[in-house]
Amino acid sequence: MRIWIPLIAAATASAAPAVAQTQAELDRFAELSALYQSATIVGEPSVEPCILSQGAQAHCMKITVVAAPSDHITGPYCPLNINDTAEDGGTWFVDGEVRDVDGDFIANLAEIYQDDAWHMFDPETGDIYVRNNEIGCIVAGDPTNETGQPDNICVDCSLGFIGKTVTRTYFIPLSPVPTDGQKGDVHGGIGVALNGVKVEGPAPLELILGEHTLGPFDDCGGHINPSEGYHYHGIQEDCGARADAALSGHAARLGVALDGYDLYDQHDLDGTEPADLDACRGHMTEGLGYHYHVEAAGTNEILPCLTAQTGCSLDDPDASCNASIGGGRPAGPPPRND
Repeated sequence: MRIWIPLIAAATASAAPAVAQTQAELDRFAELSALYQSATIVGEPSVEPCILSQGAQAHCMKITVVAAPSDHITGPYCPLNINDTAEDGGTWFVDGEVRDVDGDFIANLAEIYQDDAWHMFDPETGDIYVRNNEIGCIVAGDPTNETGQPDNICVDCSLGFIGKTVTRTYFIPLSPVPTDGQKGDVHGGIGVALNGVKVEGPAPLELILGEHTLGPFDDCGGHINPSEGYHYHGIQEDCGARADAALSGHAARLGVALDGYDLYDQHDLDGTEPADLDACRGHMTEGLGYHYHVEAAGTNEILPCLTAQTGCSLDDPDASCNASIGGGRPAGPPPRND
C-alpha cells in the first residue's frame, strides 16, 4: 500500500497554523491518503496550513483529484424520445423521491408539476428537445438560462464535451474545529467521496424548474457542469467506493466532509437509520467518534449542515485555503452547484 509522506508548504503570516502537527493529525493524514487510493489523484496529497470557515488556523490534508468517478460510468441523463425506457435516461428528484427520467416522465411533466407550460417534446415525432454535447455543457453551467437557450429543454452535459480535464482541490481539516454555534453552510459543498467525486449541496431545483428545463442526474445521483465536473446531489448506496466501518454492523464509509468528519451511508447494515442523529445528521458512537450519515437521495439534501468549521473546495490546484472568505463558504469563485 502506498502511503505519502506529509509535505508542509511554506506558511505565510496569514495562514500559519497556531500549533505544530500532532501525531494524531499525522495518523489521520496517513489514514485518509490510503482511503483515497481509488480516486484519480493529481500529484500527491500533502499536509498544508489552512484557515477554516470561522477563522481557525489549522492543518489540512490537501488533495487534488480529477472531478470524475474513478469506479463507475456517468450517465445517461436525457432520453431522446418519449418511448425511451428508464435505461435510456437518468433520474430526477420529485417530492422527496428519486424518479426515473424515461420518455413517459418527460411526456407527463405538465401533470407531474401541475403546469401546462411544460412541453419538452415534438408532439408529432415524440423526439425530446435535448441540448447536449458542447452546448449542453454551456447550458448546464448556467441554470438561470441566460445563455439565450429556449425553455422546455433537457440538458445533457458529458465529460468529453467540457473541453478540458476538470479537477477539484480539497482542504480537509485533520482535526475538526468546533464552530462558534452557527452550523456550517453546505451550499459550497459537503465533502468528497472516496472515488474523488464532490459531494455537493442541494441542487437549485426551483431555479431549474422555473426555466422549464431539466438537468437530470444519472442513476448514481450525479451530473456534470463545466465548473464542478461530475458531482453528487444524492447518494445511492450501490454506487461509488466504500470502506468498511471499524464497527460491526455499521454503515459503510463513503467519504469525508469538508469539516473533517467522516461521511457514512444512510443505513446501517441491518437496513435501519440510526435513531440519535442530530440536526446535521451526525452522532457519536464508540469506536468511530463523531460522524455523519447522509440523507436519502431524493431529498436533495445529502446533509443539512456541518457541525465543525469547514476547509475548502477549490478549482485552482495552486491556491491556498482561506475558507473564512465569503461568508464562511470555502474560498474561491461563487459556488455553482447546479
